[in-house]
Amino acid sequence: MRGRRNRHGSGAGGWRRHAALWLSAFMLTLVLAGCSEDRQKVSAQVHLKVLDSSEQGFYQMYGDYVTAAFPNVEVEVIPSGMNNYQLSFKDRLQKFKSLILTEQPDLIMLSDNDMYHALADDGLFSELSVHLAAEPELEKHIQPGVLEQMRNARRGGLYGLSADFSAQLLYYNQDLFDSVGVDPPKDGMTWAEMLKLAQRVTQAGTEAEGTIGFLPDFPGPSGLASLIAMTEGLGIFPYRASTGMMLADTPSWRQIFKTALEAYDADVFRTKGAADGEVGQPIASSGGNGQDWFAKGLAGMVIAKYGSYGDVPFKLGAVSPPVDEATRMRSFGIGSPFTMSIRAGSPLTQESWDIIAFMMSDYVAKVSAELGVGYNGFFPSNVTYADYSSDPFVASVYRQMPSLVPDEKSFSLSKEAYGEMNELVRREMNEALAGNQTLDELIERMQTKGQKILEWGIRNKKSQQVQDVYWNEE
Repeated sequence: MRGRRNRHGSGAGGWRRHAALWLSAFMLTLVLAGCSEDRQKVSAQVHLKVLDSSEQGFYQMYGDYVTAAFPNVEVEVIPSGMNNYQLSFKDRLQKFKSLILTEQPDLIMLSDNDMYHALADDGLFSELSVHLAAEPELEKHIQPGVLEQMRNARRGGLYGLSADFSAQLLYYNQDLFDSVGVDPPKDGMTWAEMLKLAQRVTQAGTEAEGTIGFLPDFPGPSGLASLIAMTEGLGIFPYRASTGMMLADTPSWRQIFKTALEAYDADVFRTKGAADGEVGQPIASSGGNGQDWFAKGLAGMVIAKYGSYGDVPFKLGAVSPPVDEATRMRSFGIGSPFTMSIRAGSPLTQESWDIIAFMMSDYVAKVSAELGVGYNGFFPSNVTYADYSSDPFVASVYRQMPSLVPDEKSFSLSKEAYGEMNELVRREMNEALAGNQTLDELIERMQTKGQKILEWGIRNKKSQQVQDVYWNEE
C-alpha cells in the first residue's frame, strides 16, 4: 500500500448510508436467500420509539438499515441532545434518566460507555442474554472480545450490544526491516519481545539516518510504562482508587518499570544524552502534520488505529499490537463505543431486539465487507466480515481480545491528584533512567509518595486539595 496517508477515515455515517442503499436494492434477494426470514414476514405496522443523540445521527448509523429491512416499523426518533460535555456527568445522567422515564423509548442508542454503564446499573435496560441465547448462530459470530466487554462491564449481565468496534494494529515498515535484515513483527508478541525487536532495528541504522525501531504514543519511560500497563489490564498508573492502595511495589508493576527503563537505557528511541530521557523524542502524531516519523519512513513500527496508514511511501505491514504476558492474547485499544439497548418494560422488546440482531447479523457484515468500510476505523462486530474482506490486515483485528481493566469510574482521583500522580511517575522514572536511583529505590519512593497522593486525592473523601507536603519527606 503506497501513496496518501489517511488517519481519520471517512466517518461511520457516510458508509452506513451507502451500505443501506445497497441493502435496499438487494433486500429481496436476501429475503429469498433466508436473511432474517422470520423478521421479514411480520405484517403488522408498529410504531417504535428510538432514543438517539439526533435524528440525523440515527439515520446515518442505523435508520436506513431499519427502513430497508423492516418496512413494517415506523420509527420515531427522540433526540437526546446529550452532547454537551461541559455539563457534569451527574447532570447528564439525570437528564438522560428523566428523558427515558418521560418519553418511554423502546430502543436506546448511546455513544458514551460511561452513560451506558450508569443507566444499566440503574435498571433502565432489559437484560439481553435470553434473546441472544435464542439465536446461537448469532452469538457464535459476534467477535468474542466485544461480547466479553459488554458482559464484563456489567458484572456478567448483558444490557446492550454494539454493532461495531474499533481496534488498533502494530503497523510496520517492511522496506525498513528488509533493509536492515531483521525479521518483521508477528501476532502475539509481548511488549518485551517487541521492544527487543525495535532495539535491533535502531541499532542496525546509523545515527545519521536517525531511524528508530518503534515510535511510541507517549514520551519518556513513564509513558512507555503506561502503554505496557494498559496491555496488562492494570490501568495507566500504579494505584487502585477503589481500595486507596498504591501498587508500585507489586511484581507486575516492578516488571513494567524494569521493561520500560531497559528499553530507554538500550537507546531504542535514540534519546541518549537527553536531560530527562524524553527531550526531543519523536512520538506518534495524530494530526497528520508531517511530524509522524513512521509516515516519513523513519520508524520501524507504530501502534495506531486501523486505517491510520492507508497509503505510505513504503511497503506496509500490520499485525496485532503487543499482548499481555499471562494469556498472550489481550491488548489495549479494542473497544465498542456505540451501544444498542432496550428499555426495561418496553412493549416492543421483541421488535427492538430484531433490529439489534439484524445490525449484528452476517448479512450486514457481508454488505460492509463489500464496501470495505473498515477503513473508517470501525468494524462490524460480526466476524463474518473477516471472511469476506479483501484486506489482509483484517484477520489480525478479529483475533484480538481486550485487556480487562478494573472498573474504577466511581473511585477516580481528583484532577489535581491525577496530575500529581502523573508527575510523580514521570519524575521518579526519569531519575532512575539518569542513574540517580536504583529500581528498588524508585519503587520505594513511588509507593510512599503515591500513597500520600491517594490519601489526599480520592474524590469521595472530604479533602479535594492535593497538598504539596508529601514532596518534603526527605
